[in-house]
Amino acid sequence: MASAPQPLVLAAHGYDALKCVITLNETQTPFTLKVNSTTASLTIPSTSQTLSGANVIARYVALAAGALSADDLAVDEWLEWEKYVLRVTLDKTALATLIDAKIKSATFAVGSTLTLADVVLGVALRKSLEWLPQASYPLVTARAYVASLFQRPVFASALTAVVPEVASAPSSFRKSQATAAQLQGKTYDHVLGLIEALFIEAVDTAFPGMLDRLQFRVEVSRTKISKFGDYQCTSSMSIFTALKGSPNAPGSPRDVALAIIASMPSNPVVEKLSVAGPGFINAFLTTPFVANRLELLLQQGVQASPSKKQKVVVDFSSPNTAKDMHVGHLRSTIIGDAMCRILEFQGHEVLRINHVGDWGTQFGMLITHLTEAFPTWKDEMPDITNLTQLYKNAKQRFDEDEDFHKRSKDGVVKLQAGDAESLSAWKILCDVSRKEYQKVYDRLDVRLDEMGESFYNPIIPRVIDMDEMGESFYNPIIPRVIDMVDAQGITEDSDGAKVVFTTKYKQPFMLVKSDGSYLYDTTDIAALWYRLHELKADWIIIYTDYTQQDHFGLLFEVGAMSKILDPAKHRVNHIGFGTVNDESGKRFKTRSGETVRLVDLLDESKVRMKASLLERIAAGQTTLPEADVDHAAELIGYGAVKYFDLMRSPQSNYVFNYDKMLSTNGNTAVYLMFAYARLSSIVRKSGVDMDALAQQSGVLNVADP
Repeated sequence: MASAPQPLVLAAHGYDALKCVITLNETQTPFTLKVNSTTASLTIPSTSQTLSGANVIARYVALAAGALSADDLAVDEWLEWEKYVLRVTLDKTALATLIDAKIKSATFAVGSTLTLADVVLGVALRKSLEWLPQASYPLVTARAYVASLFQRPVFASALTAVVPEVASAPSSFRKSQATAAQLQGKTYDHVLGLIEALFIEAVDTAFPGMLDRLQFRVEVSRTKISKFGDYQCTSSMSIFTALKGSPNAPGSPRDVALAIIASMPSNPVVEKLSVAGPGFINAFLTTPFVANRLELLLQQGVQASPSKKQKVVVDFSSPNTAKDMHVGHLRSTIIGDAMCRILEFQGHEVLRINHVGDWGTQFGMLITHLTEAFPTWKDEMPDITNLTQLYKNAKQRFDEDEDFHKRSKDGVVKLQAGDAESLSAWKILCDVSRKEYQKVYDRLDVRLDEMGESFYNPIIPRVIDMDEMGESFYNPIIPRVIDMVDAQGITEDSDGAKVVFTTKYKQPFMLVKSDGSYLYDTTDIAALWYRLHELKADWIIIYTDYTQQDHFGLLFEVGAMSKILDPAKHRVNHIGFGTVNDESGKRFKTRSGETVRLVDLLDESKVRMKASLLERIAAGQTTLPEADVDHAAELIGYGAVKYFDLMRSPQSNYVFNYDKMLSTNGNTAVYLMFAYARLSSIVRKSGVDMDALAQQSGVLNVADP
């Protein structure tokens, strides 16, 4: 094998297609990857003439095959299935079922043209099939397919360059055949995928050729009501519709369902199948399978699904300086923090960004009011912890006093020009706000890194005027900046303002106002650039209320047009959450019609929970010492606030109700925490070492008493 770099140019989406192969599995290899915008090459050091690792075959084939036809959907489908289903299934029968069903549904896998999907599929299946004895698991279709692939000259040459591996399970998740044998039937990372595979095989047996139809897919989901089983297949209706009018067509969707049930392969997972309604197939899991799943959960704890590590920016909370956090910030803060915890649990690098509104025209008004109402502010700082009142007073003067209005506008200019006194007052306002916000974050156990609007001021000119500055200016700052941001024909003059028009949105994206000042659009496009190209984020998630949906949709559109955002490599999501309402369905406000302060909401939750705990103590329903009531009321009250929000879809509106939120019955945090406390008490009184007990096999009984 030559040690010199060999170019690889892939059809259509070269870099993305190559990336699919390279990231198939993370294995250490004796070569390096070099990628630019159009070509890629694998360089094998002269000291190493061999490759190691099963999936290196995929990389070598991609290199040696030259131009490969790329089917992105097929590649993505197989990568996801290989990672989350194939690699983590330890039961051989289940694995065989998965492979057989999947290969039958792979419409792309055949043909004279070698595709990237073929490469991914062939390598993914090769080691799995070696692990399954052919005598017990014929898998004729899958074995024939892999054999035909590896007879191709390019695969044959790849095999000669691969260091022989120990015949073991096809991934790091199956450390050895011995370990896998011990855990057979106990490890299924993706139960839904397994059930789906069983139904695919049943459908293929009952109705040959159905899986080849382009618009057809087997639909399986969890049931919402346990009496209807654990999973439900709803494909009978679509199959009936597809076959209607053809020879020997089923008479009804129920007939389709019965045929699928009769064709279900024997397996240790599904105990029984039944038909409900017009043709829904309900699947009930076997007790041993459920027991094995629970036993493994007890022994190993909750495990994150294997996934490629990404750098994720989560933008949430984002209050405005000099204003109290209100109930609207509750959702952004709680939902954003929950997402961060999930992503961190999965092993991603998460950047928790608080995009504080600490810049803009309102500061001219606030600073002017502060300096005029408190002339000795530099020597004797007044008590301005009540930020809302300070803002109200300034806003009233701004609306009613024309001279103050003008002085405030002049104050904005001074602040943006870097006036020392203005900056000093601005920093004080920001510091006071920051301390007040932190009190709320501490109570909610939320961690954030502040990166407010003012943070991006120094880089805004770079982002806006990159077509006007020389390439040498950007080389040390933004690699390939000219490629990322192409302003040719994008920016237009609109009554003196610099804007960008898109075909998708009616309103323009305003980069610079007619007076030369910046606004939210400007800051947000700068933030997008900074997060993608300085922080090197793979994924950005932004949480705000639903009213900003069009703004962020427009931002992402302009980001793509200007090459700041590359949809092929960057993932961006705006999650617009619903409103918190009162019993009448209107936004939750105080009796005076003002927005509810978040700190007041938390205080009220604690007060009510404390009263409830004291009642339980008086009634003898708890042994909680009165000295611990305050602390317990905080933990339970704040937890109840969080759970009441997280228990529903972020996009939906909900009615805020203290009584329901703090109820000891039903789907509430209080009920869950009390139940946990009762269970902990039972375990404590039993004197049994639960950790030791959980490591024993066969001690779990999940049958009904």
